[in-house]
Amino acid sequence: MFNINDIVKINGTNTSGKITRIKKTSTSILYTVNINNSNIIVEENQIKLDNKKQNENYDNNNKVTITYNLDTEGFTNEIMLRHQTVEVALENLDKFISQAICNKEKRVKIIHGRHGGILRNAVHDYLKNSPYIESFKLGDYYEGSIGVTIAYLK
Repeated sequence: MFNINDIVKINGTNTSGKITRIKKTSTSILYTVNINNSNIIVEENQIKLDNKKQNENYDNNNKVTITYNLDTEGFTNEIMLRHQTVEVALENLDKFISQAICNKEKRVKIIHGRHGGILRNAVHDYLKNSPYIESFKLGDYYEGSIGVTIAYLK
């Protein structure tokens, strides 16, 4: 378990950041990591303590100076949320948006399905309130129509 203000490294990348928030859910512990004034949300198994940077890289204002190089292999700019509960889907969407920000994506595809609209409405509410989303729209006919939302990140 990590603590607030620990400097951690994101597994599979050269990215280090400071833990600013810890949220315990019924299935896992989520950590908010600040990297260059952007927050990403990761699980405990996605980070490790960065002992090298724990006591270095502080400037006079007690801020962390971070340099990073992202490994973009394996990331896809779409997520499938169909057949998930709203709670699980929104947790997965939150992680996905964080990963998209790390990978400098500007456009992501969120597949929520056509029927019922409950998941679609929850996704749209999440996107409306997210500070990382510039705009979003339902997919065009060839993209999946009302079963897909296209979101544009800032």
